[in-house]
Amino acid sequence: MEYESLESKIGYSFDNKKLLQESLTHTTYVNEHREEDLQDNQRLEFLGDAIINAVITTRLFTELAEEREGVLTKKRAELINETALSRIARYLRLGEHLLLGRGEEMDQGREKASILADAYEALVGAIFLDSAFEPVSHIVERHFREALGPIEKVSITDYKSLLLEICQSRFKCLPRVVVVDEIGPEHDKEFVVDVELEGKVVGRGRGRNKKQAAQTACKEALRSLNYPLS
Repeated sequence: MEYESLESKIGYSFDNKKLLQESLTHTTYVNEHREEDLQDNQRLEFLGDAIINAVITTRLFTELAEEREGVLTKKRAELINETALSRIARYLRLGEHLLLGRGEEMDQGREKASILADAYEALVGAIFLDSAFEPVSHIVERHFREALGPIEKVSITDYKSLLLEICQSRFKCLPRVVVVDEIGPEHDKEFVVDVELEGKVVGRGRGRNKKQAAQTACKEALRSLNYPLS
């Protein structure tokens, strides 16, 4: 498989092309091609997630030297979330190169934010293994800057990601985000989502889809925790 155009867009040429292919291989493709002895991108995704966090945290720590921990935490959550990472993946046109199973292919998997965000994390993990931390750090910063703008100025609010950060920091535990009700007919359904923290409901949201309802519920939960929202 040829990857020259993708490598040009990424700004990095792999010595080990198998790492690049693995970063683009969804688990559904592996399940349908077991005879090929392929690896999906989940392990690389795990690695890339940690690297992106380290790169962006370091950059924010350096650029926002006068800000307190709470501001840095909020800024990181605005930068590192599914919406932002999938936007970078679209900028790099990763979707065109993904290896997907037939079901995901038919279900518009190449456009799904979750799959694209995971693929970008896996790509970063692959670049790290093929090089080292310093070069991948420069590449990640450039991707964020080119796709989203100056890192210290970007604001893409993902209330769920922000809530997870805050709960982990304050309470050393994670909240449960659960769908508690579905209202209306299939063609006009409304979802109700609760956020539970330490056994108590701290937020409830409604929306036309589960993701929208979850975001509303998480925003309400942040308010109930007296977290300042702009």
